[in-house]
Amino acid sequence: MYLCERSIDMKFQNLVVFFVVALFVSSPVFVTAKEKELVIGTMQEVDTSHESFQHVQAAYQHIGYDIRLLPMPYARSFYESNRGIILDGELARTEVAAHQAPDMIRIPVPIDESAAAVFTNDPHFYPNDWADLHGKRIDVLKGTSIIIGRLGDLPYNTVTTLEQAFLRLNSGRSDALIAPGSIAQEVLNNMQVSGIYRVTPDLETWLVYHYIHKRHENLVEPLTQALQQVMQHETFVAIQ
Repeated sequence: MYLCERSIDMKFQNLVVFFVVALFVSSPVFVTAKEKELVIGTMQEVDTSHESFQHVQAAYQHIGYDIRLLPMPYARSFYESNRGIILDGELARTEVAAHQAPDMIRIPVPIDESAAAVFTNDPHFYPNDWADLHGKRIDVLKGTSIIIGRLGDLPYNTVTTLEQAFLRLNSGRSDALIAPGSIAQEVLNNMQVSGIYRVTPDLETWLVYHYIHKRHENLVEPLTQALQQVMQHETFVAIQ
């Protein structure tokens, strides 16, 4: 009789332990170290030293997450970020991306600016607006949809990398490149080419935002608050 009762008691204890462990593991609060790292896509010319990444990384750290940057061709980064399988979000895109990527959520805090800059091999070419590009052989980076949209009916050629675009300019195969200004300028500075000029002022400037895939919708509110704090701190430091 005693052995039978002891056996029943042990089975009951084991059952309780099983349900407690199962509840703990399945709880949304239980997050493994691997699940707390998100992979963020961006254009292949951007690395972790970029200011936008520094801002976004700091915000994620505030809410207990690490992020890993995965640079790739810009159009593919946008596609993979919206698909949400190998990427959890997109580092920085303009507000227009929200209408083109239904499975991504825009964090409504501007993290940087992006300019539509014209680079040319003609020192006498000074376009003041988009219409001034008429008649020129134009290159744009594949995936920069807001720039492509501004061109309207003007013909253009897409390139995969900014380095490719500058080599085309240098060899005379194109007349102008329209690309995100600061990033393109850094690429040009690191190349051994001459005779390429950046037109000033830039054609247009836009605010850019961080995007996260909808499967991480639960992070939108805390991430928004954290990013607001980060950007407010950056503003405070800038005016000191």
